[in-house]
Amino acid sequence: MLAALVAALVVPLAVAAAPAAAPAAPIAPVVGAEESLGYPIASRVLSQDQSQGVDAEGRPQAYWVTAGNPETPGMFQATDLRSGEVVFAERLPAGVNSWASTFSAADGTVYFGMVEGQLYSWTPGDDAVTALGVPYPGEGIWRLAAAPDGVIYGGTYPGGELFSYDPTTGAFTNHGQAVPGETYARALAVDDESVWVGTQPRARLTRFDRATGQFHQVALPAQYETHEVVYDMTLARDYLLLRVQPSNDLLVYDTVTGEFVDIVPRISGRAISPPDPAGKHVYFRIASVGVVAYDLDTLTYTPVGWAPNAFPGTWAWVDLDDPAMPGLSLAMTYYYGRIYIWNPQTHAARYIGEDDLQGAPNSITALGVGPDGAVYVGAFLSPPGMARFDPATGATTLLAGAGQVEGFGTYGDHLVFGRYPNAGLLDFDTTRPWSMGTNPGPAATIGGEQDRPQSFAQVGDLIAVGSVPKSGRLGGALSLWDPATGEVVTHRNVVPDQSVVSVAARDGLVYGGTSVNGGYGIDPVATEAELFVADPATGEVLSSIVPVPGGRAVNGLTFDADGMLWGVSDGTLFTYDPATRSVTRAEQLFPSSTSMYGHDRHLVFRGDGYLYVTSSGSLWRVDPESWAVTRLASSGVASLASDGAGNLYYSRGAALYRWNFALRPQPVCDVTVTGPHAGPVTVQAGTTCLDGASIDGPVQVSPGAVLVAEDSAVRGPVRAVGAGGVQLDGVTVTGPLSVTGAVGGVWIDGTTVDGPVELVSNTGGTTVDGLTVTGPLSCTGNEPLPVLEDLDVAGPVAGQCKEA
Repeated sequence: MLAALVAALVVPLAVAAAPAAAPAAPIAPVVGAEESLGYPIASRVLSQDQSQGVDAEGRPQAYWVTAGNPETPGMFQATDLRSGEVVFAERLPAGVNSWASTFSAADGTVYFGMVEGQLYSWTPGDDAVTALGVPYPGEGIWRLAAAPDGVIYGGTYPGGELFSYDPTTGAFTNHGQAVPGETYARALAVDDESVWVGTQPRARLTRFDRATGQFHQVALPAQYETHEVVYDMTLARDYLLLRVQPSNDLLVYDTVTGEFVDIVPRISGRAISPPDPAGKHVYFRIASVGVVAYDLDTLTYTPVGWAPNAFPGTWAWVDLDDPAMPGLSLAMTYYYGRIYIWNPQTHAARYIGEDDLQGAPNSITALGVGPDGAVYVGAFLSPPGMARFDPATGATTLLAGAGQVEGFGTYGDHLVFGRYPNAGLLDFDTTRPWSMGTNPGPAATIGGEQDRPQSFAQVGDLIAVGSVPKSGRLGGALSLWDPATGEVVTHRNVVPDQSVVSVAARDGLVYGGTSVNGGYGIDPVATEAELFVADPATGEVLSSIVPVPGGRAVNGLTFDADGMLWGVSDGTLFTYDPATRSVTRAEQLFPSSTSMYGHDRHLVFRGDGYLYVTSSGSLWRVDPESWAVTRLASSGVASLASDGAGNLYYSRGAALYRWNFALRPQPVCDVTVTGPHAGPVTVQAGTTCLDGASIDGPVQVSPGAVLVAEDSAVRGPVRAVGAGGVQLDGVTVTGPLSVTGAVGGVWIDGTTVDGPVELVSNTGGTTVDGLTVTGPLSCTGNEPLPVLEDLDVAGPVAGQCKEA
């Protein structure tokens, strides 16, 4: 990078527990530039929650809030079930994801909330969505339900609160935390008298009395005491039907007697239908059977012969006004934007796909480079799969079925990765075609209530895996996975109450970094993250220390060529000597920041001798000798991977970027000269750019200064001594060209010199591509060696240029 820019980006060092500082070393100029590679998963239709209703004419509609990404808000869309057409679509002003949508029959309006806290409404026929504000800043909206009288109830996270909104007055009321200590109000069902609330991270059920404003907790059957969440609820006659996770059992509660009267094991989906028009049956899906009709009189179910390959998001009884589907049909939405409809009289079925819905690029969750040299990209709740980017061709391929990838690793020719939820471990042989189910085969699973396999390191024939537990749980794990057999040995709480978010391996031992956080929905009890050393044969922790006092996560670990372990914790870089098991140096080089699970945890040593780190939303270069640090890229940088050519890959939201060391840095011009200029040009400091200039005189570049010349002519000599950088692109020089002792990059492209050319003792990298010289060319003492292409030299060629 150019000297002026480098100077602006050098971060002051705040030394903690470091030896006496040596005299400041000069900051080497940056080589390379950022390159945007676009969106690996360019469009994804995902609506985590849905609802169904009717317009003023009674035409049935399905409502979606398709997810956005950090750069693109979510989008509200409505599908007409009779025509299959999307009849309304609007990109929202704010909010990315929605798990809360409900249609109120009382006023014919759909209400939806965002996990970022916004509440919106739309009435069919309106020209635009109505923003109702952010009722409770800091609280995301995670479920909505409409009462028969039109009052809208909502559940929140992280407060686990129940609130209501009265559309007639516009008033919000906070009714407090539904169940003490529960952070998610995750499921709601409402009638005239009560609001039933299901919670997470512990599956609890409570009834809110709408008249008195009091909560009354209902104990679930004893076998569900340790369950994680009450996820879905439907009121049917006097019964409350609720699905609990992780068993996915359906519990049937008699609201009159206060007893649980039936349990249906392992149903599939996120919803149970409302009662049919006769009030006799509700419908739900069982994966091995298909859709079943559940008889509310006998509490038994019967398959109906309809088996859509999707689990239900919402159900509704709809009038299609179609003789082929008479009366009311049962419509089911699926969160990938699909609609399945079945008629109980004729058993006819209809399908409406997601093609007309608008999605958004999918947010990147993890990056890794496989043994095949390809860059693999995992994404959030990814229905398209994960992406494979080929650096050689620039082509991106979607690999279907991967799910949400939390982390990558390798062994031999295999890429391994961890999937959320339920901590699946998958093994892909990169020498064979991708075929989900066979390559990779069925997932191995980490036990011990783990959910997110974050980090991977090979140790012997095993893969060490660090993981984060399920929602509402503390205590991550170090697992040893044998991909050849599928066996997984899990050691939970290797550091009590902390998750394992980074691992490295050397000399038969595993080194792990922890986070004080557990799964979402629970506060940490530990206060400082640790670095531990473990024996993979037994899982025994041989030693453990706090590498950075006060640090809440040891976000990344890597070994250098000499066996020193480097790590980063909350913006502090540290080194750890495995021989003495002690921290040898620690300095806060980056702004203090931490993340719960992952993106802020990457360190890469490159062949140029530098350490590259993603931390606090930026990509940094660190000199491991002087610990001088330079920011290369900023504004939301996350993840980090390096390909075989040494280029670095990172993400911002849904976009993939490459720091390409073969690209020339982009200049920031302090002075720009254009058009005719009579007399000499002396670049004394900063960056001077010649852009379409015609210089009638010599050009001199002083030590530390930078010259960038494009599409220009110089009638006179060009000399640079100790320059911060020299770039000549499409330049004609009438006279000698001499660049000596440049500490920044020297780039000469498409340039003609009528005279001798000397390139001497330049240390910032020298690249010459397309140079025509009417005199001699001499290159000596340049380190690294010059990169030369397409030379046309009339005179003698000497030194390194001749050797190249």
